Amino acid sequence: MPDADAFDTDLPLVRREFPWPVRAGCVAAGAFAVVMPLWELGRGLWPLNIATPVFAAIIGGAGYVGVQFVRAGLSGWGDVWTYPPGQVWVERREWGRHTTTRLSAANVAAVEVRRSEDADHDDAPWQVVIVPRPTVSGLAAIAGAGGVFDAGRYGSQDYAERVRRALAAHLELRGAATAG
Repeated sequence: MPDADAFDTDLPLVRREFPWPVRAGCVAAGAFAVVMPLWELGRGLWPLNIATPVFAAIIGGAGYVGVQFVRAGLSGWGDVWTYPPGQVWVERREWGRHTTTRLSAANVAAVEVRRSEDADHDDAPWQVVIVPRPTVSGLAAIAGAGGVFDAGRYGSQDYAERVRRALAAHLELRGAATAG
């Protein structure tokens, strides 16, 4: 198995999935957001009058939000990283489609530790990211938020730096394993 040695190193164990109870909750909330405004406010749409556009905007907005919740619940996304020699494979699943992005020294510019100023991550403010080379067409768009591959968040800058060094060494990036 390609990632069996990950437990013996500081390489991050990245396995993100959207749990089925949360997915079911999203579908239910989305259906509620679509049906209830239509049920309760639908009377304001007909017969046409001066208030019809207001009711239509409220129902349309709720419908849009509800459809997005249903889409999120049905997508079933997941993210798993494996570590074959000299590479990182990012395997993603969404809408029943599996894709694998292979990261190596040829298409990775750097592995960085970044401090997150996001209040949602006060307990783990240090983020390790893999930055793709800008010359590799489309890789930054595939990566995710900020055009980087997120290797996780950590509570300690020292541990995040250990993870960064382990990733850089595994990817065989020249000089990056020791640089800070």
